Order: sequence, then C-alpha cells, then structure tokens
Amino acid sequence: MRLREVVAVLEGHPPSVLPEGTEAICEAGLTAILGMPPGLLSGRRALLEHAACRQAVLERLMAFGTVLPVLTGNCLTPAEAAAALAANSPRLRQELRRLAGRVQFQVLVQWHAALVPKRTDPDETAEDLRLRFTHRIADALARVAERHVNLPLREDMLANQALLLLQTRTDDLDRSLEQIDALWTEGLRIRRIGPSPPVSFASLNFRRVSSAAIRRARHRFDLEGPVDPIRLRALRRDLLLRASEAERAEILAAAAVLDLLTRCAASGGDLHLVRIWSEGQAVPSDLEDAA
Repeated sequence: MRLREVVAVLEGHPPSVLPEGTEAICEAGLTAILGMPPGLLSGRRALLEHAACRQAVLERLMAFGTVLPVLTGNCLTPAEAAAALAANSPRLRQELRRLAGRVQFQVLVQWHAALVPKRTDPDETAEDLRLRFTHRIADALARVAERHVNLPLREDMLANQALLLLQTRTDDLDRSLEQIDALWTEGLRIRRIGPSPPVSFASLNFRRVSSAAIRRARHRFDLEGPVDPIRLRALRRDLLLRASEAERAEILAAAAVLDLLTRCAASGGDLHLVRIWSEGQAVPSDLEDAA
C-alpha cells in the first residue's frame, strides 16, 4: 500500500471539505490528515513549496478544531496511520485537551542599527540600548504568552519568538505589540506571523517500534506473553521508586512500548509510538530500528 505523509491529527470525524491533495483516515474518534510524501520531491524549490503547502493545510484545518501538527517526513500507509491513531489515542487525546483553544504566533522585532547613534544619549551605548529594548520586549510578550521559544536571531533583530497563547488573547498580543512599537516607533520594525497550530511546541513524531526495542522493554519489566495494563502500571511504579535519575528515562520509554502493546496485541502490523517534539528539543531516537 502506498505511503502518505501524516500532516496533522484532529479529534472527531474528518472535515466535510478537505484541503486539496489530502485524504483523511478516521480511527478511535481521531482523524489523521494525509498528504503527498516529500520523498517524491526533488530540489530546494520543490521542498520549500511543499513546506508552504503543508503550513497552508494546517492553517485551513484550524477551522475544524484543535490541530496537532506532525513533523515533516512522517510517512505511513493509510492502514498504519489508522493503527497508530488507535494505539496512541490516550496520548493524542491528552495533547488535544492540553492545547485546546491555543494557537501559535511568531513575533519578530528588527531595529535600524544605523539610527542608534541618534537615539542614544551620552551615558547609553548602542549595546545598552539593545539590552534595554530586548528586556522590555521580552517582558511585554511574556505577559500574554503561556509559553515561548526563542528562535535564531539575525544581527538586526532584537527578538524572534514563537508564542503559545489562548486564542482569546490575540487582542492582548496586539496591544503588547503596540507597546513595543512605542519604545521607538521610527527605529523598530515588528512582524507578527499567525495564528497557526502549535508547530514549535507540540509537533507529533510517529516512530516505528523495532522488535529489538520490544525485547528490551520486556526484559526491563521481566514480562513475556500478553501484557496486562494493570500489572504494567504497578511494575512501572515500583521500578520508578527504586530507579536512579539516569534510569527513569529508560524505564518510562520501556513502559511506553509495553503500553502500546496492550492496545495493539491483535493488530499484527508494525507498531508506531507517538512522541511530542518541541523547538530546541531533540527528536527521541531510542525506538528507531538499527541501520
């Protein structure tokens, strides 16, 4: 069966009208939106166009409720996507509840460095001014955002932040940007991008669980045969109580694999575990197949 790129996950039934070039797979009360795999594309321009189309699809889907974006390159068959929705439904629903009513904005603030000497007084250097503005901008944005991520800065930038905030606080964000502009109207250039789904804060990553990872997880919990979820929870609690800080991540990863098995015992296909990625956080690789 053909591979498709998983673009997003939504709760409930598929939208009545899907964005062009996409299809929907519904399972366990969740919907995965699938599109063309980027692997079929070649050349930088084609990949950039693909990224722009993906972003447009994500923004169109916002009209139908909370959208969980998926990292580029997560390609599954429709059958694998349906199985992954069912297997990971508790985690996906938890994330949908956590992000309900929230959107992402990106705010960029540039300054005209050539005008700085005209602005500074004898006791304030250009670097002093940069630091003062940077702190004021950060404080203004922090007042409206639940979370923020600092994105890479160019030399002419004072701020480049991704913000996660309640959709009802969009007007508050606009007022904060007006306050920032008032710091130096003639010298600052402010750009606001959004709203969009929370791509910098909660992008999904579907990772295939290798047979070796399953064996390691069973060995860690000393479990063979069918996995009983109640017993698994008790074993996880006991192991965590005795574990060192270094062992906790391994125990939790093994428990996640076995928890997946409790919901996929009869599926007969490959297992895919959902991980949540955010900006500045490495993509977990502990469940990848060995090369």
